[in-house]
Amino acid sequence: MYLRRVSIGHLLLASCFALIGAISLGLHDFLLNQQPVPKGIPWRETLACISAALLLLPGIGLLIAATAKQSALLLTGFVALWVVALWLPQALAHPRVEANWLGVGEDLTLVAGGWLVYCAICGRSDVSVRIARVLFGLALVPIGLSHFFYLQGAAQLIPAWMPLRVPLTLLAGAGHIAAGLAIACGIVPRLAATLEASMEGLITLIVWVSAVAAKPGDHGNWVNLLVSTAETAAAWVVAASYGASGMSVAANTNRSARC
Repeated sequence: MYLRRVSIGHLLLASCFALIGAISLGLHDFLLNQQPVPKGIPWRETLACISAALLLLPGIGLLIAATAKQSALLLTGFVALWVVALWLPQALAHPRVEANWLGVGEDLTLVAGGWLVYCAICGRSDVSVRIARVLFGLALVPIGLSHFFYLQGAAQLIPAWMPLRVPLTLLAGAGHIAAGLAIACGIVPRLAATLEASMEGLITLIVWVSAVAAKPGDHGNWVNLLVSTAETAAAWVVAASYGASGMSVAANTNRSARC
């Protein structure tokens, strides 16, 4: 039985993971920038298909009452593995390369979002919720800094028909940093998360929907669109976690179950 009520963040996160998994499975490859798996590893294509299944099946499972809890845990753990096994070693080995910290930040927002979905399903409001919020906030800082480190490249992602592309890129970077610090420090965190979700949603529409429309056959554009949408969803999940009603994900989920 499918969940009768899900938050917008839960729905988008589940859908994006399922679609990304489907694309990855179809290409028999890992997720571009999100999974920097070395080209020369043994059984790479087989591992890529397993990875795709670990996104596709739990993504669908997040929308089914009987499997939502387990699917949320599996997705959260799997994306956390990307951070620990793929991004952190690169970031620690080359700490001055901001792109590595950007990778850590992007995937960490998805980890935080996945854990908060799990907590919402279980009705949990323990210290792990606070930790997930803080991690989400801290993860936004390197995302924002990337707009300054790679200003020209980031500005060029904005469609050419839009004016003031450089100032808008700087504004977006500052917005990510401000929202992240506000959430991490607990300063109007729900408002900060809501504004972050709204801004990330606009970026997704302006940058990645335009990119897909311009080159619909480019798989990279589709993956970037879905990843950006998933990051938007994670921000909505964080915002919802601050409200009593935000923790209610499914009316037919047994909230008294031990999670």
